[in-house]
Amino acid sequence: MPVEAVEPTASNSTALRWSGRTRGGYFGNWFFVQLIRLLGVRWAYAWLVFVAAYFTLAAPRSYRCSVNYLKRVVGPQPAWKWPALVYRHFFSFGVTLLDRLAVITGRGMIECRFEGEALFREYVEQGKGVILLGAHLGSWEIGGHLLGRLGKPVNIVVLEKEQERVRRLFERALETKRFHLLTTDDHPLRSIPILAALRRGEIVALHGDRSFGGSDLPMPFLGGIARFPVGPFLLAAVSGAPLFQVFVVRERLGHYRFFSYPASLIPRELLRAKPEALQERVSEYAQRLASAARQYPFQWYNIYPFWEEPATGIIPGPSQTSASFP
Repeated sequence: MPVEAVEPTASNSTALRWSGRTRGGYFGNWFFVQLIRLLGVRWAYAWLVFVAAYFTLAAPRSYRCSVNYLKRVVGPQPAWKWPALVYRHFFSFGVTLLDRLAVITGRGMIECRFEGEALFREYVEQGKGVILLGAHLGSWEIGGHLLGRLGKPVNIVVLEKEQERVRRLFERALETKRFHLLTTDDHPLRSIPILAALRRGEIVALHGDRSFGGSDLPMPFLGGIARFPVGPFLLAAVSGAPLFQVFVVRERLGHYRFFSYPASLIPRELLRAKPEALQERVSEYAQRLASAARQYPFQWYNIYPFWEEPATGIIPGPSQTSASFP
């Protein structure tokens, strides 16, 4: 099963950090790549039924992280329900990863409804670079691949700590993808290719829900405190590029929804201020992500210890939230 890492690594923060590696081993990932290539994505879904059950039973740390998250978006549940809910979470994760392989390799038909694309397409058509700030919600890679039809290079910023054999496997499997990968970490030189892409008028997509070791801010999020990076907002300030918060979610099998919020323009003066000056911007992003997670509760895939503080009280479910969501 081509599952992203859910095993954290220690850091100075009270929350543990995501390791950036894939679980499932080389053979498990190779098996699903070949299954999709030879038989199509539907057969992969069938095998996923058993693999998701295995991870539900054999990955206790991931199980606890999933329960911790799901409690925040679906509220308290009887104890007997949690295995089924965690299984659904893991199965949803697997479907998203299989869909990514299928759509990029041409072995599956994926429909995507675009909402708000015109908000940033106008900038792209004028030759201006734009920043798309997403999350590990739904499938950001499917969104990046489909945006390739706009005729401008799409760059997705990722943390590259994958094992060499697995990395080569996915490079071969996804060689027809219509986006480029730009690697990042907390080294300042990593930002040079990203800035260069924006200055060439290209699209740069990155995530705002994982901290890679740079500056971040603690934010209220789904009943607890979590840390969100300020790097995407600093990138917008230093480049002058408009920042659009976007999400790509699955509405049902084979059907995705891409939606964008209006542009945010980050003043360059904030580069000289403390990270706390960006608190309002980061808080807005966290609130929008929380709203999206409540509406699509099984599609947020940060399955590792994300919060610094436990949930407080009863977390409202999707029908009770009043956060703004398009």
